[in-house]
Amino acid sequence: MKYNIAIVEDEKAARDALEEQIAEFAKRNKNAEFEVTHYPNAVDFLNKPFDKFDLIFLDIEMPEINGIEAAKKIRKKNEDIMIVFVTNMAQYALESYEVHAYDFILKPVNYDSFSIKFERCVNALAHKLMKKEIVLVYGTAKRKVDVGDITFIESSNHNVIVHFIGGEFRMRSTLASFEKQLRGCHFVYCNACYLVNLKWVKELKGDIIIVGDSELRISHLKKPSFLSEFAKYIGGTV
Repeated sequence: MKYNIAIVEDEKAARDALEEQIAEFAKRNKNAEFEVTHYPNAVDFLNKPFDKFDLIFLDIEMPEINGIEAAKKIRKKNEDIMIVFVTNMAQYALESYEVHAYDFILKPVNYDSFSIKFERCVNALAHKLMKKEIVLVYGTAKRKVDVGDITFIESSNHNVIVHFIGGEFRMRSTLASFEKQLRGCHFVYCNACYLVNLKWVKELKGDIIIVGDSELRISHLKKPSFLSEFAKYIGGTV
């Protein structure tokens, strides 16, 4: 899944440092993509449409409008955008919760502490996306399905079959297209023909995985990456 991120920060060095941390996180976590837009102050940010953003890194100490005041203006128009404050003053932490900030990061930012907080943000965004619906279309037939209810997607003769709780839907598409659409939502290949929602993996038995009520085979080529992603998902090791 692709996430749109805004960095609202008046210091160029701080903006660049944050973007470098995001880029490093993306290198180490292939299931998500990030598009980052910079704003040198809150005035520029507030004067442009911001509903497209999933996450805003918002500096608190800025000229004209500080981050707390900017967040109040954001909340008047949008209650859902995730806000993470960036500051070198820990005392602002209490104020940040008044505008329902998700978290705050203390400057100077180092990768270890940033990655822990950023991973938490990405997981929360992915969880929210899993509750969203996608529309499956084939000819005149349409079906709305919650992303979280999809168990796996199967490639079959230039079509895909989307398996979900309570049914399935055949449509003209590709696994690659669905992988891109669902990136960040914990869908992983177990072989070239199946894209699996890790949420519904019940059991691993050698080269077989139980997904919902189905048994799927893990290919030798895909097994290392599948097990690695599954271990990350369950928070342990396989």
